[in-house]
Amino acid sequence: MHLSSRGDYAVRVVLELAAAGPGAVLNARDLGERAGVPPKYLIVLLRDLQPKGIVRSARGVNGGYSLGRPAAEISVAEVVRLMDGPLAPIACASLTAHVPCPTIRCQSEADCILRAMWLDVRDAISNILDKTSFADLLERRRVSSESEAAAGAYSI
Repeated sequence: MHLSSRGDYAVRVVLELAAAGPGAVLNARDLGERAGVPPKYLIVLLRDLQPKGIVRSARGVNGGYSLGRPAAEISVAEVVRLMDGPLAPIACASLTAHVPCPTIRCQSEADCILRAMWLDVRDAISNILDKTSFADLLERRRVSSESEAAAGAYSI
């Protein structure tokens, strides 16, 4: 798996929308600044996240963008797959976009030790990203902030 800048930016955008809180609406400029995403790129990402219900847009004076579902219901894997495609590092190990290896390279997928290893890699990545929601990431951020604050309070 290779996480592109598109995938990275999309995860950052969804995280910042989650951090804003349930029902909060952020305008594109503020969202882009918080997520560190260039404005023109941000609009493209938001457009791509909307059809899957990850992001919702609102028009008008107080318009902007918000999460389309609760942060606990959106996995990191869902966003990464939407932006970058399958999590498998090679097509023959993909569940969602499987392409068999050419017979000149692999006589039998069932007996291929390399494919077995790539399946393990895919499963490890998937197990982490599928089980990590944006609510989980917010909790990690909160714990990290508290730990940093506590460490700063004890330094001389």
